[in-house]
Amino acid sequence: MLPTHSCKGFVDAQGRVFVDGREYPMASGIVATEDVIQTNIKAMAHTIAKDYKSLSHRDARLSPSTAETAEAAEAAEAPISYDNPLIIISVLKGSYIFTSDFIRYLGDCGLPHVVDFVRLASYNSGTKSTGQISMLAGLRFENLRGKHVLIVEDVCDSGRTLRFLRDYIMEKFQPKSIKTLVMVNKEQAARKVDFDPEYFCLAGPNKYIVGYGFEVNDRYRDLRHILILRDGEATRYPAKL
Repeated sequence: MLPTHSCKGFVDAQGRVFVDGREYPMASGIVATEDVIQTNIKAMAHTIAKDYKSLSHRDARLSPSTAETAEAAEAAEAPISYDNPLIIISVLKGSYIFTSDFIRYLGDCGLPHVVDFVRLASYNSGTKSTGQISMLAGLRFENLRGKHVLIVEDVCDSGRTLRFLRDYIMEKFQPKSIKTLVMVNKEQAARKVDFDPEYFCLAGPNKYIVGYGFEVNDRYRDLRHILILRDGEATRYPAKL
């Protein structure tokens, strides 16, 4: 959550990265320090809460046994509430830290929501994407038809993963709406497909980044800041643990 001070980050004349007096030798640049990250997530939570609070979607409390017909049950709607919450789908593993902070800010804004997780893979190892998306763990939630769904992901770079997941959910579940929130939206030069998230907290460069959930071979997720990975750093660690 929000730090109690403004972070001081810089890159010195030798190309070394420092934040609050600590050197980050794996990095060549700074995308955002912890205070900027948290401030932007909090602001985005307020924006999303405002956008969704007035919306209605399918009333999951009704079933054919409680309505006159199956059609009536399917068509009945109710405002977003704890009985009928916003459905958030968090993409593992990169977005788990972001999701944790975002949903608490969203809760502070009074928007009822529930969270499920899906795990996808497009990187075999290191920093190179295979271009092929595989689903390693699917959704537990099944009752998404007619609901408002928000996908939460760490980054939009090529756009392949997010388009794959959006299309998968639309085809399988037919939600009322589906939108995407990412922590970092990379510049258009990174795109391989036509896709843009509806919401993003930070604009980022077309470079490999680490920290705040971003990793290279599972290293550096724990860093509080989002940093640009130094060239050659990805080869320091084995692909598999």
